[in-house]
Amino acid sequence: MTAAAEKRTPDESARCIAKNAIPDVTEALELMKLRGHVEVGDVQDGHGTVLISLLSGDAYEFARWVRMRAPRREASGRSHG
Repeated sequence: MTAAAEKRTPDESARCIAKNAIPDVTEALELMKLRGHVEVGDVQDGHGTVLISLLSGDAYEFARWVRMRAPRREASGRSHG
């Protein structure tokens, strides 16, 4: 562990981990041919967050992609409105 890492607060470490995830998330969006803005968000419950902004059409495409790959489960009764 580096001296800089030893001096980080837990929130700083959480933000650093989120920042390190940005290139992978950006690459994944590019592979899906989706244009999105990716940035570090706040720390929530000790975890860094990564924010992704997508155009609405791209958001639907992303949701379809996830649903096709997610394990099947019973209908939740959620409405899409």
